[in-house]
Amino acid sequence: MQSRRKYMSAMRLRYLQAATRSEKSQILDESERTLGYARKYAIASMKPKAEAHRSPVKRVRPVQYRDAMPVIQMVWEALDYSCAERLRPVLVDTAVQLAHHGELTLTSEIIRDLQQVSRATLARRMGKWTRPGAKHVPADKRPSAHLRSSIPIERYEWDEGRAGALEIDRVEHNGGSALGHFAYTLSVVDIATRYSRRRAVLGRGQAGVKTALEKIVAEWPYPIWGLHSDNGSEFINHHLIRFVASHGFALTRSRPYKKNDNAHVEQKNRFLVRDIVGYERYDTREQAAWPNTVYAWLDVYTNACLPMRKVVEKKREGSHVRKKCDLVRSPLRRAMEAGVVPKDDQQAWTQ
Repeated sequence: MQSRRKYMSAMRLRYLQAATRSEKSQILDESERTLGYARKYAIASMKPKAEAHRSPVKRVRPVQYRDAMPVIQMVWEALDYSCAERLRPVLVDTAVQLAHHGELTLTSEIIRDLQQVSRATLARRMGKWTRPGAKHVPADKRPSAHLRSSIPIERYEWDEGRAGALEIDRVEHNGGSALGHFAYTLSVVDIATRYSRRRAVLGRGQAGVKTALEKIVAEWPYPIWGLHSDNGSEFINHHLIRFVASHGFALTRSRPYKKNDNAHVEQKNRFLVRDIVGYERYDTREQAAWPNTVYAWLDVYTNACLPMRKVVEKKREGSHVRKKCDLVRSPLRRAMEAGVVPKDDQQAWTQ
């Protein structure tokens, strides 16, 4: 490469000093034969270095509509930051209205510029303006972040044997539309005994959900030691944390978007909520009170009379999992056999 550069420097000097076109052509032919350059590349290499690296001269255009731009920006803000296609047809009329209310001052030159400015020019200028928007708050900076971090992510084992491990969830009664205010069913189930309770509440307010949970816990026939919920704000809040702390419960939450971590209560949601009260919309106090009337009878029948099975053994055989269930019995009977229901309450239930 060093020899090529020396050779090209000498040939470039001869090319620049050549007086006739034929002499320059002979120099180019010699360079092509010696270095194997293409004709166009050889011509470009013969130019002076300063000319070869000269940057193009930018043409400075005068800034148009300089005086009209503040007016356009004010109209843009007044129309909630519309795009150029929507802003251009109403630009003059809106500016006149703002001037009439004393928000800006218009002159004949500014009005002429507003009439002449094109949509493309508007889009180009608006692209440089800052459009305010909702401030994005990172997930770890949100008020609920420290609450979530204080609640461990766990799930009950499928063969949990200690009665009192409750999974809680809610079921919407919106009739297919999530708009507006409607009722929810708070569903609670013990994974060890399959004992379950339900209560409807109007809205998903944190205080209302906590009150419904208090009533369910107060009527539970035996001691509770743990609560497990999903990551909804109706459960992850200060109301529930204070309630859990006052009763000495262990509070855990599921992994995000992993509904199977709450598999037992999810199954009860279909079997004992959807199949019973249906999919209609309940959005008044009277309508929200009706499911509670149903649940008052349903919970007694489900827990004291309805026989249920419980998986007690799992064994994988290839791609299949063989499951073995215990004797069929009602959830309340299973809790009595576990010895967690007080004797006085057992007599009341058996009568």
